[in-house]
Amino acid sequence: MKKWIAAVAVVFGLTVITACGNGTVVDTKAGKITENEFVKELKDKYGKQVLQDMVYKKLLSKKYKVTDKEVNDKIHELMQENNITSQDQLQSVLASQGVTMKDFRDDVKTQVLLFKATTDGVKVSDKEMRDYFNKNKNSLIEVKASHILVKDKKKADEILQKLKNGEDFAKLAKTYSTDDATKNKGGDLGWIKKGQMVAAFEKAAFSMKKGELSGPVKTEYGYHIIKVTDRKDSYEDFKSEIKNKILEQKAKPTQEVLDKLVKENDVKVKDKQFKDLFNTSVTTSSGSDSNAKK
Repeated sequence: MKKWIAAVAVVFGLTVITACGNGTVVDTKAGKITENEFVKELKDKYGKQVLQDMVYKKLLSKKYKVTDKEVNDKIHELMQENNITSQDQLQSVLASQGVTMKDFRDDVKTQVLLFKATTDGVKVSDKEMRDYFNKNKNSLIEVKASHILVKDKKKADEILQKLKNGEDFAKLAKTYSTDDATKNKGGDLGWIKKGQMVAAFEKAAFSMKKGELSGPVKTEYGYHIIKVTDRKDSYEDFKSEIKNKILEQKAKPTQEVLDKLVKENDVKVKDKQFKDLFNTSVTTSSGSDSNAKK
C-alpha cells in the first residue's frame, strides 16, 4: 500500500492542476487510457484507505515530533531484529521489495509517531524495568564482535600467532578473511544478540570479555578468530530499550488513539465520495502498524 500512497497523492495533485484537461496516459491499438480514467480508478480502488492514511499521518505529525536520531535508532533496531548487519545489506533487501530508502524511512517515522501516540501518558516504574531486566537478561545481552574467517585450522593458527605478535586485526581480516561482507570493514560484525549467529560462534563470543581474542572456532563456514570489541550486559546498558518494551506492552489500542485524534482536530472531508471516511473504522496502513510493530 505504501507505493500507492505516493502514486495517488501525485495523481490527486495532477487533477487539480489539469482540471480542464484529460490527457492520455497510455495509448494502445485497443484504445486509450485517459488521465481522468486513471485517476478515477485509483480513487475508487485505493482512495479511501490512502486518504484516511494521509489524514492520520498529518494529525500525528502535528501533535508529535520525531527526530532523525529517533528514526535512525528505530532502523537500527529493525535491522538487528532481521539480522541485517549493514546499510548496504538493508538497501539490497529494500530494493528486492521495490522499496526506496526514503519510503522506508517515512514508514519508520510513522511507526515512531504511532508509538509516541499510543504510549502518550503511559507510566513505567523503575521496579517494572528492573524486574524485566532480571527476567530477560540472558536474551538482552549483546556483544560487538569482529572476526576473521578462513577455510582451514592451519591458516587460522597462523593468523592467531600474527595477532599475538601484535599485528593489526583489521589489516589481517582484509588480507585473509573469506567473509566478503565484513573483510573490508576489518571483520566488523557490529552488535550481536543471542540467536543471530551459529551456535559455536555464539557460544565463544558471548563467553568472552571486552578486548579478548578467541582461538580458532570451527563452524560450518570454516574457522573463525573472534575479537570482542565491546559488551552490553548491565541494567544501565538497556534502560531505554527496556522502557520501550514495557511501553509497548502497556500501549493504548492504535485505532482508539487515531479516532481520538480525528475528533480533537474537527476533521471535515470535503470530497463527497469520501464523506463517510471517519464514520466507521477502516483498517489503514497507519492503523495496521499496531503495537506489535513498534
